[in-house]
Amino acid sequence: MKFEKTITLTAYEVEYIDQRQPKPRTVHRETVVLDGDRLAALEGLGMRPTGYLTQQFERSGYTVATIRRGETINAHVDLSELWDKTRKEIELQQVVAAAARLGGGHNAEK
Repeated sequence: MKFEKTITLTAYEVEYIDQRQPKPRTVHRETVVLDGDRLAALEGLGMRPTGYLTQQFERSGYTVATIRRGETINAHVDLSELWDKTRKEIELQQVVAAAARLGGGHNAEK
């Protein structure tokens, strides 16, 4: 049985400055993607996405120069397939972590 969900993703291009850098400071650009559920929650709190993103970047010590709303897309996700891929990725990470513990983190070839 297939369980699918359609999610809405909206991209925002954030330009920010790290005030801790010496002058002249570089303007950094980052694309942040928010899903429809997050946008609806922000609306319910009376916040705009730009205000939320500004708050998050400032909390990390950056000054936001501009935020531009980008493309919005709808993505169809097969939840069963996503579950299987995620579970396999977690199992792989656990195997790698166990191998690192057993090897003591040292390279056997010296």
